[in-house]
Amino acid sequence: MSPTPSSPKFIASTLGLALIATATGAQAWTSSSISLLTGSSYVSPDFSGAGNHSEFDATIATFEMANGWAYGDNFFFFDYTNAEGEGDTDTGLYGEFAPRLSFGKISGTDLGFGPVTDVLLAGQIEMAPEGGGSRYLYGLGFDLAVPGMDYLQLNTYARDDKNIPGDTWQVTLVWGSSFEIAETNWLFKGHLDYAGAEGDNEKTINSAPQLLLDVGDFWGASDKLYAGIEYQYWKNKYGVEGADEHNPQLMVTWKL
Repeated sequence: MSPTPSSPKFIASTLGLALIATATGAQAWTSSSISLLTGSSYVSPDFSGAGNHSEFDATIATFEMANGWAYGDNFFFFDYTNAEGEGDTDTGLYGEFAPRLSFGKISGTDLGFGPVTDVLLAGQIEMAPEGGGSRYLYGLGFDLAVPGMDYLQLNTYARDDKNIPGDTWQVTLVWGSSFEIAETNWLFKGHLDYAGAEGDNEKTINSAPQLLLDVGDFWGASDKLYAGIEYQYWKNKYGVEGADEHNPQLMVTWKL
C-alpha cells in the first residue's frame, strides 16, 4: 500500500525527495531552524455550523528548512502541536512542502520586469494529521525586489483539497526583512495565504507575521538565537465561517 500524504512514511519520503533535489543541484544556500511557540487563543472550530467555537492553549514545535539551488528553491516545515483543553483535536503533526523551479535559471534568460526579478513554476503540498486529508497547489511564483526587504515572494496557485468537491485558488505572500534598532538586530518575516471558497468551505485568510530580536548577538553569537512574537491571524479557520483566530504567540527560534 502506498503511504498516504499524512502518514509518517509519506512525510519521510517527502523530506528525502527534498534533500535529493537539493543535493543534485548546485546548492547556493540553505537555512534551517527549530522554533518553539506558545499561545492561549487558538480556536477550535465548531464544524456543526452552530457557531460554538472554543479556544485552547497550545505549544508548537516547528522545524523548517529553505534552500536555493541551481534551478529554483525549496521550502518545507513540520509543526507538532500539543494542544490542551477541550480543543485538543488540533494535537498532531502538520507539514508543508513547497518546491519552485525558476524559468529564468532553467532557460538562462532574464525574465525580470518592473519589481519582478524572476518567474517560477510553484507547487505546494499540505499534509494534515492522519485523517485530515491533504491539499495540492500548483501555479506561478514571482520573486520581487522591494527596498528594505531581504526577500519578497508572491505565489499564485490553483488549490485542490482532496476531501472537498471541486477546487479553488490561493494567493500566498512570503516576506523577510532584517534591520537594526539602537544597535540591536531584528527580523520581520512571515506569510499571508488568501484562499478561495471550496465546496462548503468559506474563503480563508491565514497570516503569521513574526517580529524577532537577535538575542544571541548580546553574547557574540549573532544570527543564531532569536526571541519575539508571532501573531497568528486566521479568518474562517479550516474554512468554517466565523471561526476567526487572533492569537499572539511567544516564540523562540534557534537557527541551525
